Amino acid sequence: MTLKYPSKTSLPILGIVLLLLLKSTAAFGDCPVNPSGGDPLQMLVIGDSIMWGQGLRDDEKFSSRVKCWLQEKTEREVKLHMEAHSGAVISGSASALPAFTSINGEVNMTSPTINDQLDHAVEFYKQNQTSPALILMNGCINDVGVKNLLAASTPLEDLREQARLNCGEKMQRLLGRVRDGFPKAQVILTGYYPIVSRQTADNAFLRLLVKKLNNQRPEARKMTDKEMRERLVTISDEWYKASTANLLEAITKSNSVSPDSPKVLFAEIQFGPEHVFAAPETLLWTFLFASTNLSGFAKVVVLLSFGTAAYKANDHVRESRIKSCEETFKKPKGIKETKKEKEDREDLFLICRYASLGHPNHMGALMYTEAIKGQLLQLIDKAGWKRDTSNHLSLH
Repeated sequence: MTLKYPSKTSLPILGIVLLLLLKSTAAFGDCPVNPSGGDPLQMLVIGDSIMWGQGLRDDEKFSSRVKCWLQEKTEREVKLHMEAHSGAVISGSASALPAFTSINGEVNMTSPTINDQLDHAVEFYKQNQTSPALILMNGCINDVGVKNLLAASTPLEDLREQARLNCGEKMQRLLGRVRDGFPKAQVILTGYYPIVSRQTADNAFLRLLVKKLNNQRPEARKMTDKEMRERLVTISDEWYKASTANLLEAITKSNSVSPDSPKVLFAEIQFGPEHVFAAPETLLWTFLFASTNLSGFAKVVVLLSFGTAAYKANDHVRESRIKSCEETFKKPKGIKETKKEKEDREDLFLICRYASLGHPNHMGALMYTEAIKGQLLQLIDKAGWKRDTSNHLSLH
């Protein structure tokens, strides 16, 4: 399989987005009136921050858009159960208890892991005496480590190996557990996308930001701005290729258990070079002032104020997330912190504050929605999800 960016000719983003908005009955706002009669169609969502919909209002998330579209197509009520949250890894150390907890999915936490989410979902549906017909899921970027994808000194061979272990082997085991937990469910696994490209803005501000992210690595400190930029583009391309190839392999191996009725489909996310972070037609959250004409001095001032109110992400729920971040990572009462513990806690707060950066914005969520819908079109009739007015068709 050859992986490449779609060209502007093959993917005219503005035209596609306008068409989607015109065609979609649930582009914004609530779903159409719920269909009456018949058993609801159950939809489970597990995974990380992208599957959660980081920075998006509930009605903008691609899981909500898919729910509304599926409800319209099947003429059945669709009930969505969300277990995904920001920061989730596929699996982690069983002995590692989180020092901080939050009930807000916007707050990035490695726990509950995606395996934990699956366990919670099994219990949830058992208690409600039902089962999901459709599962939307993703995972592996946090296991690989976002910091590795933003570090110019990350060796490509290490990145490929991490993708093989986490997007390949770990995901294959997770898909096996999903199949065992919900044997009748259809599964759509979504892929990832490149983070930066040669069309990512090249200005004094972003160069300073990249240096700030890489100044802890001696190898990166020796690179020129141009070398660092080229290296990050290469790493981003390799991440997209390696993650996609290994997720596809995990799906192939999972489906080989029942080759006559494959349960897992792949929704590939085809963002072009112009759609990545800080690119001309970005589909990702960036900074509020990214498109403004700040002077070089002003950008330096803003960079040096990283972590203050002057420096904001442009997502739609940043204020509520920041409030949750402050509550989650505030200094514990009655506990004396070491200098290292305080620094670690403050770092977690900063990561939480800007957690939306690089995640699909409302336009990016539309692209995810279309990729998932493309896979669902082949499932709706075959899976028997449409409402049966004759009351003779089994819907589960």
